[in-house]
Amino acid sequence: MESPIVVAIMVFAGIYLAFLLIRLFADFFLVAIALGSAVLAYHIHTFYPDFLMVLQESNILSLLKLTLPDQPTDEAIFIIAGLIAATAVLISIPILPFSAAYRLLLGVDNPAFAKKEAKVRGWIVEEIERYREREEDSRDEK
Repeated sequence: MESPIVVAIMVFAGIYLAFLLIRLFADFFLVAIALGSAVLAYHIHTFYPDFLMVLQESNILSLLKLTLPDQPTDEAIFIIAGLIAATAVLISIPILPFSAAYRLLLGVDNPAFAKKEAKVRGWIVEEIERYREREEDSRDEK
C-alpha cells in the first residue's frame, strides 16, 4: 500500500463500484419506498393515534397550519395520506437520477430511441429528395 498508484486505483474502483451499486438498486429502492408508503397508508385507520402523535410532536401540523381531530375522519385520513405521499416523493428525489426506469422515461441511455430517431431522419431525407425530384420534374415540364 505504499504505492500511490495502487491507492488511487482502489479509490477510483471504490467510487465506481458505489455508483454501480446505487444504479443497480435504485429502482428497488423506489419500489420499496412506494410499497412502504402504501403499507403506511393502508394502516392509517389502525395507527391513527400514533400518526397523530408523530405529526404533533414533529410540529408538522403547526407548520402547515393544520389541525386533526382525535378520532379519524375522512379528511384527516386524506391529509395523513397526502403527507405520506409527499414524504415518499421527497425521499425518492435523490434516487431518481440513478433509476433505470426514470432514465428510460427521459430518453437517456435508450438505444432503441436512437434507432428510431435515425429511421425518422431517414424518412425525412427521403421525403426531401422526393420533393426535390418533383420540383425538378415540374420545372422540366415548363
